[in-house]
Amino acid sequence: MAIQKRKPSPKERGTAKLGFKRAIAVEGDDTLPVVTARGVPELTRSTLAALSAGRCEFRGCNKFLFEHSLTKDLGNFSEAAHIVAFRAAGPRGDVADRPAEINSIENLMLLCAECHHNIDTHPEAYPREELLAHKREHEDRIHMLAELGPELRTNVLTLKSRIGERVVEIGKDEVVAALRPRYPASSQFHVVDLTDLGDEMDPDYYQFAARKLRERVRAVYVDEGPMSAVKHLSVFGMAPIPLLVVLGNALSNTVQTDLFQSHRDKSDRWTWHAGEASTVYVVDVVRKGSVADNIAVILSLSGAISEAALPPSVDGTFWIYRLTLDNVAPNPGFLRTRRDLDAFRLAYRQLLGDLVRRHPTHKVIHVFPAVAAPVAISLGLDLLPKAHPALAVYDFDKRVGGFAERIRVNHYE
Repeated sequence: MAIQKRKPSPKERGTAKLGFKRAIAVEGDDTLPVVTARGVPELTRSTLAALSAGRCEFRGCNKFLFEHSLTKDLGNFSEAAHIVAFRAAGPRGDVADRPAEINSIENLMLLCAECHHNIDTHPEAYPREELLAHKREHEDRIHMLAELGPELRTNVLTLKSRIGERVVEIGKDEVVAALRPRYPASSQFHVVDLTDLGDEMDPDYYQFAARKLRERVRAVYVDEGPMSAVKHLSVFGMAPIPLLVVLGNALSNTVQTDLFQSHRDKSDRWTWHAGEASTVYVVDVVRKGSVADNIAVILSLSGAISEAALPPSVDGTFWIYRLTLDNVAPNPGFLRTRRDLDAFRLAYRQLLGDLVRRHPTHKVIHVFPAVAAPVAISLGLDLLPKAHPALAVYDFDKRVGGFAERIRVNHYE
């Protein structure tokens, strides 16, 4: 049968100009072989952009290609560059093992126009294996970074002991609710239970309790312990204030740690209120003493403590400082948001720094706290080794009708 040849139509010629070059053949025509389309399919382009995070894959460039570098207008300024050229006569095109599919994702790099021009102008400097290494390194790095994601797991430590005649339980469900958006790394919380140590009025109670507490907290940080896999800790504590200070001192300040407060005005009592910090803290000098090394600090936050309430041992030789609320009477609801706690910790650290500067040789700070649990924990947690003195922590003793020293906390116990 005679072979009829025809010229490409204007539409077909237009398609060729757009880069979708395809030779045309009619039935029986073996003089015009069909050629693979040069245009890269949209799905391949999208996949390439995803694998590269929309950045130039040339080693060292990393330019983001979906916004204009000067105006920052959004747009697609990327180029899907062939590693082995589309044509055998093109850059790196004359190879024996040309890809079966020249537009495959394995043969394409996402490049900026400048890097594309560079590799094609100097193919001898950028051979196939070199560009494949650029592509592999870039896409492996993006994959690794994307897989990291935000680490939302946390280890949970709870402390419970007798407070007077009461034992306050901390429920798992309310802990899980309070942690959101984090979640427990294990269904087994690390519980420090001091309820079996008897009455806090026992003269040896605080020493025994502090020793047990430190041992149990130390176990959290041991090699192969819970912190080896998840380096975040969430702490829920209900105990007498002196033991909460010991707890804070036992915690590591090298691990990110979140503290939680029990709120009386919420059904989900351990969940922080939302919003900005609303509490402002101030420090004032209540009395100037005659001995520079004698220092007492009153923390009037959840309740008021007057100078007259201090024990006789805090006599006229003592300098007395007070950290309290600004223009608000001390009250149990002063600590509502995480930022309220952050603001206290900043004020407390500034106070410690001022005391070190004003009283450089003092060894002990006598502390009289009326504070919330996470504030008490912060007193020990923010005490820096070798930089700060010991805290002599007092609590109200109903047997004597006044404050009594319970325990001394520092980093050398």
